[in-house]
Order: sequence, then C-alpha cells, then structure tokens
Amino acid sequence: MSVEQVAAHATVTRMAATASPSASPPRSLPWKQCLGMLAVLGAIFGLYRLVRLPAEKLIFPDYAGSFLLAALVKNLSHWPFWLGAGLGGLFAWQNREWRTWRGFFPGGKVHYVAWAIIVILTWTTALYPYNYFYGQAHLLDRVIILILGVAALRRPSALPLLMFGVMYSYLQWRGAGLSDAEFTNRKMILDMAYMLGAAGLARPWIVRWFPQHLPALTVAFVGANIIHYWMPGLAKLEIGQNWLDWTLHDDLYNLTVSTFLYGWNALWDQAGVIRLHETLQPFGLPLKLFVIFVEVALLAAFWNRRWFVLLAVGRAMLHMGILVFSGDTFWNWILTQLAIVAAFWSKPSDDEDAAKNHPGSVALFSLPMMLTAMAYMLITAHSHKASTLAWFDSQITERYALHAVMEDGRRLYITPTFFEPYDFPMIQAQYHYLQLADGGAKGEKILTRTFGAIHEWEKAHEMRGVTDVEQARALVQKLGTLGKKPADDVKLIPYFDKFIRTWMKNYQAHKGTLADVLHFLSPPLHAYVYSTQPPDKTYHGEPGVKKVEVEFERILFDGKAFHDLDRRVIREITME
Repeated sequence: MSVEQVAAHATVTRMAATASPSASPPRSLPWKQCLGMLAVLGAIFGLYRLVRLPAEKLIFPDYAGSFLLAALVKNLSHWPFWLGAGLGGLFAWQNREWRTWRGFFPGGKVHYVAWAIIVILTWTTALYPYNYFYGQAHLLDRVIILILGVAALRRPSALPLLMFGVMYSYLQWRGAGLSDAEFTNRKMILDMAYMLGAAGLARPWIVRWFPQHLPALTVAFVGANIIHYWMPGLAKLEIGQNWLDWTLHDDLYNLTVSTFLYGWNALWDQAGVIRLHETLQPFGLPLKLFVIFVEVALLAAFWNRRWFVLLAVGRAMLHMGILVFSGDTFWNWILTQLAIVAAFWSKPSDDEDAAKNHPGSVALFSLPMMLTAMAYMLITAHSHKASTLAWFDSQITERYALHAVMEDGRRLYITPTFFEPYDFPMIQAQYHYLQLADGGAKGEKILTRTFGAIHEWEKAHEMRGVTDVEQARALVQKLGTLGKKPADDVKLIPYFDKFIRTWMKNYQAHKGTLADVLHFLSPPLHAYVYSTQPPDKTYHGEPGVKKVEVEFERILFDGKAFHDLDRRVIREITME
C-alpha cells in the first residue's frame, strides 16, 4: 500500500470515528408515554362529564326576586345540586393555595385563556342589559356574580361559586318561551369552563402520581375549544353526498344578501349589497377552502407551536370576515382565539413548562402529542355537543318582522335589538310555529332557517340556481316542512304572545337611567342588525302601542333584484 493510500485510509478512519458519536438511529415514537398521556386525558374527560352533569339538570328558579337565592332554596332537595356542590367544594379545597392561574397549565401562558373565559362568563351574566321580561334589574345577583368573577380571575378556588351564578343567570333566557340563545351562543365558552373545572379536580392527582403527564391538562382545556371548530369543519364535509359538495356547491356569498334583509345594512345599501354579491362570487371557492382548512386542520393542531398559533390566527380572521360580511360578531370566540394566540405566541419559560423536566414527558407541541391529542379528540368530540354550523346558503330568505301599531295609526318597525338581551332569538326569528293550526297538522311550509340556510343537501341541490318566482314558490311548497315537531311547536304560541305583551308593558314601566347604564356596560351583541325602515318608521320605545303585528316575509334574490314570494301579517298581539 502506498503512502498516499495509507494517509487516505487514516483520514477516512478518523472521519468515521469523529462522526460516530453523533450518529444515532431514528427515534421511534414513545408509544408508552403516548398511551399514558391518553389514559390521563381520558380520566380528565371523565371528570368533565361529571362536572357537566349538574349543569344539565338545573331547576328553574323564580326570577321575580333574587334568582341566586331562589335557586339555592329550590335546589336543597335536588341531588344534582349536591353533586355539583361536592365537586365544587373539592375543587376549591384542592386549589386553595393557588393565588393565580399562572403556572396552572403547563406549556405556555395558558392563564390568558383561563382569564378570557372568566371575563366572558362574568361580563355576559353580570352586565347584560335590563331584562324587561321579568321587570327586574337583579342588582344583588349581578353584584355577587361580578365579585365572584373578579375573585376567580385571581383565585382558582372561586371558580365553582362563579359557575353557580353563571348557570342560573343564563337560565333566565330559557324561561321566556323563546330559544335558549345564551346557552347556544356560549356553548363553547361553557364547555371550556367545564373543562377548566375538570382540570382543577385532576391536577393535584396528576402532580402526585403522573407529573410527566401534566401537559394533558393543557390539551384537554384548549382541546375543548378546538373541538368546537373541528366538528363544524367535519360537518361541512359530511353534509352533502360526498365530501366536496359543500366546498363546490355552497353559495357562501348568499349569506351577505340574506343578512342584509335581516338588517345588516351598516356598510351598504340595497344597490351596494347587490354589487358586493357579484364581486364576491369569484372568491367563493377560495373562501370555502380557507374555512375548511382552518377547521379541519385543527385535528393536527399540536404538531408544532407556530402551526398551532397560525391556526388560532386563522380562526380569528375567519370570525372577523364573518363580522364584516354578515354582522355576526362571534365576539367571545374571537376573544378566546386572541387569548390562545397570546398564550402560545412565544416559547414558554421554565416556570410555564415545568412538566418538560420530568422523565418520560411528551412535549406539548410534538408529533407524539399531536397523535395523542388526535386520538383523544376523535374519541371524545361528539360528547362535547358542539354546534355543527354546516348548511347551504340559499337565495331564499324566510323571516318574521315585528311592527308596533300605535294608537295614532302609525305602523313602526321594531328592530330585533330592541329586545336585548333576547336580541339573538329575535334576530333568528324562527317563529314558524306562529303559522301552525289544528294542533300542528296545518300551517305554512318553511324551507330555510336563519339567514337563508338549508340543512339538507337534496333540498339545497334542487333549489340552487332557481331565479324564477313561480318556480321558487312551487319548490318551497314541495320541499318545505311544518317543522320537526309541529305538534309540540304549536304549544309555544301562547308563550310568544305573553313575551311580547310582558316586554312592551314592562319596558314602559322600567325604562330609565338604570336600564341605559346596563345597556352601556353590556357586552357586544352576538349579531348586529339595524332597522330596515327609515327612522320615522322605526319604533324607538314610544308609549301608546295598540298592538304588535308579526309579518312573515319570504324573499327571493335572483342575483340582480329582490322579489317578494310572500309578505303578510300572520299574527296580531293586542296589548291588554
């Protein structure tokens, strides 16, 4: 062997020796740790279901006075109350030493998200507008909830008492005979609050026995938010005959037209919304692809921290776009997404991610955690009762408008927001039962729900593209129904009449400075609509209402103009 060959051989040998210490076989997934994490997540989910049980079996209290005191007295013989009290007491005792939410969840500044949930719950249950239906300001209850909310921001142990006040404040929206709008609107927020309670119950035991699995607390808490987006994304894929039907065949831009008819006219008039409809059509497919991506990709949210934050920003952008083009604010959802962005924007400090120092811990943002969280959400998603939020946007709008007929003969349009805090059910205006008769056997067939939504692919497919008035009328009669349970729905008519009469009477009796202050302090509306009539033909709370007329409107938009398919007064409610 030559000198050159010996030197070359020695060089290669040295390079191999130098490289060998850093060379390592590909790391396999830590299946044992992942399965352990999944088991802990399952235990937290079991506690979540237990925490949610008392909230699903509430007894309706008397709202003529203090509803918190009435609820407490009524629940003394109600076993779910004692289950909730026991869980709440255990939560408070276990977390009695905590003086802050900081560090409660590992992996980031997750206390921002906990604070956001508490602020939303407190704001919506302590500072809502004056409830004229009950003719009560409920000042004592509001002050108690406000104090508990402030305390819960600082001390986790105050959360159970706050939740007691929250649930019974929200319950008043069910007592009016209208839809339970607040429970529906706050479904995701309440779900995260239940999970916050479950995490607080589980945390001491995890710290003691499974400290390496502390990130499960963060996955369960934030996962409750993710599920309320992923489920609607999945529903959009499943609503048609195949997974592409919604993406390819939903006319998303019709939403803007329909919400304009409901009163979202702050940014454009009739000519403007028609031009906007035409402008938006080329962007329909990209917008729908963005919606699907933002919602469905969440199943893999825990893959990477930047990816996680990017998806949260996308969700906030989605809601902001909805606000601009429909007036639907989703303000509490936006606030939650911004809190999530702030929580995970930067890498956590050692204090915020103490779990990473435990042997066998799985990083919060990693492929193993992504797969574990994916399995957890696939198993538990349907138990969270997330709203599907999937439908086809049609060119037909069916709604009900209220008009006050004054003693001097004027007929004034009543803006739905006049009824805040019951503004959202009045905006939705799903009062098709007012047209039922003969115990629900007869009535007007209805095709759409709020904002022109059709929830069945077959009906939406047949109606899509129809612009002829007579053809549209015929299809409504062919495809429409009297409702899911007309025999039960017809029984709601007396409750609606009572609500209108009581509201109009109590408004005159209790309007004033206190009501104005509460209106000023109240949270944003779920959806913003304005009068569809000029100011001189709009009701502003004047006395002298003789009766309230309910007018049914069915309107077709053919792409260039609006056509009335039906417009008539279907009910008159006299003021007694």
